[in-house]
Amino acid sequence: MARPRKPDHVHALQGTKPHASTAKTHSDVPAAAPRMPGHLTPEARKEWKRVLPMLLERGSLTDGDAGALAMYCELYARWLAAKKDVAENGLTITSTVLDKNGDAVSSRKVNPALRVAQDCEKSLRASLRELGLTPASRGKVLPAIRQEEKPLSAWEIMQGKNQ
Repeated sequence: MARPRKPDHVHALQGTKPHASTAKTHSDVPAAAPRMPGHLTPEARKEWKRVLPMLLERGSLTDGDAGALAMYCELYARWLAAKKDVAENGLTITSTVLDKNGDAVSSRKVNPALRVAQDCEKSLRASLRELGLTPASRGKVLPAIRQEEKPLSAWEIMQGKNQ
């Protein structure tokens, strides 16, 4: 088993440089908390509020991730609605149509919400991988650079920018 790679902050503390062949341990994009879009449905908003703290704690989110996270949350809300419909109406539904003589003909067919749920599940798996929320993809997500507040210069203090 190979020795684990030193993180960048350990190299900085020890005054060493990482080997050129080692992979990056941080993204070049600064970390930030994306803002929740106003168009999210109530169920999608709940999922946003549930998932956002986990992703922020990991430090992998940036401002540009709002769209991907919003799509994941909407997919999740759509999946829940389809599951609810399947639970209420069953896997199959009775469909009544009129034949050429005008008589009502009933037949059983697969609940269309089942297909919606299956499509959402496929898309959700892809979104979860993209956001690093699966066990296999979790280790592949690089943390973003944390933005540190830089100290104000004397000139900025004199201009009153510290308020």
